Amino acid sequence: MKLVKYFLQKKSVTILLLLLVLGGGLFSYVKMGKLEDAPFTIKQALVLTPYPGASPSEVQSQVTDVLEESIQSLGELYYLKTENRAGLSKITVYVKKEIRADEMQQLWDKLRRKVNDVQSKLPAGAGPSVVNDDFGDVLGVFYGLTGEGYSYRELEDQAKLIKNEVLKVKDVAKVEIYGVQSPTIDVILSPSVMARSGITTADISRAFEAQNRVVDAGGIDTEVNRIRIESTGNFYSLDDIRNLTIVSRTGEHFRLADIAEIKESYQTPPSNKMRIDGKPAIGIAISTVPTGNVVDMADAVKVEIEQFSETMPEGFELQSIYDQGYESAVANKGFILNLIVSVVTVVAILLFFIGVKNGILIGSGLVFSIFATLIVMLVQGIALQRMSLAAIIIAMGMLVDNAIVVSDSALVNMQRGMRKRIAILRACSSTALPLLAATVIAILTFLPIYYSPHITGELLSSLVVVIGVSLMFSWVFALTQTPFFIQEFVRRPRPDELKTALFSGKYYEKFRSSLGWVIHHRYATVGCMVILLVLSAWSFKFIPKVFVPALDKQYFTLDMWLPEGTQIEETDKMATEMADFIRGQEEAEMVSTYIGRTPPRYYLSNVAFGPQSNYAQILVKCKTSKLSRQLHARLQDSISIKYPEPLIKVNNFELSPLTEAVIEARFLGPDPAVLDSLVGQAIEVMRRNPKVADARNEWGNMAMVIRPVYDPVKAGALGITKAAMMESVKSINDGLPVGIYRDDEKKVPVLLKSGNVNITDVHSLGDFSIWNGERSAPLSQVTERIETTWEFPQIRTYNRQLSMAAMCGVKPGHTMAEVHGEIREEIEKMQLPEGYTFFWDAQYKDQGEAMQAIAKYFPLAFLALVLILVALFGNFREPIIIICILPLSLIGIAVGMLLTGFDFGFFPIAGWLGLLGMIIKNVIVLIDEINVQHRSGIDLYTSIVEATVSRTRPVLMAATTTIFGMVPLLFDVAFGGMAATIIFGLTFATGLTLLVTPALYAMFYKVKGK
Repeated sequence: MKLVKYFLQKKSVTILLLLLVLGGGLFSYVKMGKLEDAPFTIKQALVLTPYPGASPSEVQSQVTDVLEESIQSLGELYYLKTENRAGLSKITVYVKKEIRADEMQQLWDKLRRKVNDVQSKLPAGAGPSVVNDDFGDVLGVFYGLTGEGYSYRELEDQAKLIKNEVLKVKDVAKVEIYGVQSPTIDVILSPSVMARSGITTADISRAFEAQNRVVDAGGIDTEVNRIRIESTGNFYSLDDIRNLTIVSRTGEHFRLADIAEIKESYQTPPSNKMRIDGKPAIGIAISTVPTGNVVDMADAVKVEIEQFSETMPEGFELQSIYDQGYESAVANKGFILNLIVSVVTVVAILLFFIGVKNGILIGSGLVFSIFATLIVMLVQGIALQRMSLAAIIIAMGMLVDNAIVVSDSALVNMQRGMRKRIAILRACSSTALPLLAATVIAILTFLPIYYSPHITGELLSSLVVVIGVSLMFSWVFALTQTPFFIQEFVRRPRPDELKTALFSGKYYEKFRSSLGWVIHHRYATVGCMVILLVLSAWSFKFIPKVFVPALDKQYFTLDMWLPEGTQIEETDKMATEMADFIRGQEEAEMVSTYIGRTPPRYYLSNVAFGPQSNYAQILVKCKTSKLSRQLHARLQDSISIKYPEPLIKVNNFELSPLTEAVIEARFLGPDPAVLDSLVGQAIEVMRRNPKVADARNEWGNMAMVIRPVYDPVKAGALGITKAAMMESVKSINDGLPVGIYRDDEKKVPVLLKSGNVNITDVHSLGDFSIWNGERSAPLSQVTERIETTWEFPQIRTYNRQLSMAAMCGVKPGHTMAEVHGEIREEIEKMQLPEGYTFFWDAQYKDQGEAMQAIAKYFPLAFLALVLILVALFGNFREPIIIICILPLSLIGIAVGMLLTGFDFGFFPIAGWLGLLGMIIKNVIVLIDEINVQHRSGIDLYTSIVEATVSRTRPVLMAATTTIFGMVPLLFDVAFGGMAATIIFGLTFATGLTLLVTPALYAMFYKVKGK
């Protein structure tokens, strides 16, 4: 105890260190980063490869297979999922969950090299592949730009000006623009004119290439200078394109405007669209640099945008859609308020138990522990966010445990007549080692979470670190600051104030008699506990199981899918109609829609969909979080009834990434028809369950395809090639690229489109004229037939096997675990043909992996715990007593879950692990005191009783401060279940410590009652 003695003697050093801790803590709080939620790494990347004109099956076999073969050689690869649509391969690369954030960039570089290595093996017309490794970046400050009466082109120009200004703001990392409509120059030409003039698409392409190519014209030399000659004739306006001369194969010259209509337009069909309150919009999403403070960055961006808005032309309007800085500030303020309430509550409890002076003395240790923890958080780069602040609140009661034990022991020693410093040193020396062991064990109980490779482990890693650091600081200050304050501020009792019997009085006597009864009936006591444990384990079947809770936000989203093959314009129309309906609800403040694909990841747990023309997402912002919950619940029940055609999912914001469906039964095998049959059987099982919502096939419905079957004989006689035929067909709606128009830095495609055509069915398509520059002929005359057939618009694979899933949601009031348990057996009994396999995907798979990840390091933590206990007590009986008590904590947890109605999931499990540490700490201190008294010559029965009585006050104080300190978290949506677990578990565990521990001790040591 030389260190304790040093701090007691060197007052100036002690005071200086404590002042530095206070100052450093305040400085750290001001300087440290502030976020809404703890960051975690999205361990996925997208590999997108275009293959225009290819069917989904051709994309899968000719592009996706080639890329997957190369990607699968990545040693860090976990699995691959692909989505193959007409003209596009989308590969989602999932890497092993053990890979940490600092290794990801190097891994993505390896992935990029693997993809680049096989580009030469892709078929002609495919590629290049794009590796999107910033798929998980959060662009948490999201604005929308609308402009009454302005075109998309003008909206984009204004958005670019805003982007350039925002990029200058401190801590802004990236600005992404969403909803831009790709401009085109449409050259509308009648097929009959093409045939009469003898002009081919190749002629027009050559003319554009020759005219618009940048050519180095060199320069001329004068006597002393060289003067550059600039080439002219490039396209700078539509008139330049109109005046372009086209030369036919026969040598005739035509001015393009004389044979075609030229106009500016946008790509059809568009890839995505965005609306705010029904008005066309463009999104501007902004991310923070990794070390930045999102609150400060968002405020700075807001100031910059407000200044810029004053200079924007009339009609433009910028609206905040989602502001992570504001959300973070609100979340932080709420947690800081809860933290202050917790501190005040803990100190108030201490004042009640041990008086004003002693209460303030121990409470001050709590403040020093928190401030020292803030310093470490700043050094380690841990921001103030939901998890780290919750960790401080969770640790609140535990932080005073050590100080309570040391101060109580010191006060008792002084009551026994010891001099102050001797009493303090004796208290520190007798409790230091047991408290250190108990503190380390409390930290060890969180070890499985910290080392969990699952995303939940990363999500909670800051919580574990902050709890661990704060607990160690509480032990350090309990042996330094607490003794120093006792020496300086606590008066030693005068001789006439000394008590002959320290723990006397009617309440102590009643407790002693209760202990005597429990020890005498120890087998009955333990038997009752076992029965209660069995009952509590059985009662868990009545507790809803939700793995990760939803958040309490004023936002929620709706995902909407129309049947596959639906035009994006029809999807836009339906989404706008739904958005108008939602905006008419009194709770709604703003409604924005995103058609074709999800918006930039403005919130970390958002799931990404698209590009697909039948998909839309609606983001609803309500006036308050309470109103958001009300509207969310009402829409969840009613929206599908009002709009029965689309599939609609109403989503909360959650801490972990959402899945495409709540339940997915995934089948793998070689034949899509067999997979479709198996999935159909699984869907029937799902639909028979009344708790299931939206049972469906992952591949969606089949869509119609028109297939002109080229006839080489008939077409050859007319001199029309297959390429010419398909190019002519493409000109009907999408347009055939024939050139590039350079508009500043943008390359605008020039598209040749057929004019004066109205094709809506196979018959009218057969009458459409195909041209080759010399003659034209109806499509029906160059084909064997024009057939219609059906295909899946998408083909999905899992680890290079065709994969199809039966998907469903869960109706309100029910949980995934509940519904999955009811449909699981029947689906798993399905007979699978040879070569076909099945597994449960989505939330079931993710939750199973999370629990396996915790279990992976649980044996190591348990082994370390046992090792410390055996080393501390030097035998096996005391550690076994402690281990026997731990399962009994489930009794209090079951009661708490049933009474409060919280769901049991990952956070309550984490709370239970922390609860085990609290229980172990109390039991260690109690058993150590029993052993100390017994070694002093007191008989074992008396030692058990008197040690328990002497530890009653510190145990009750520690438990009460922890319980009341956790109360503010009970009202938090995310941490309420965890708080209930600790509050009710610790309440019951306190009884275990004071009653069951003596009974078990007497049982193991065969102590006879008196």
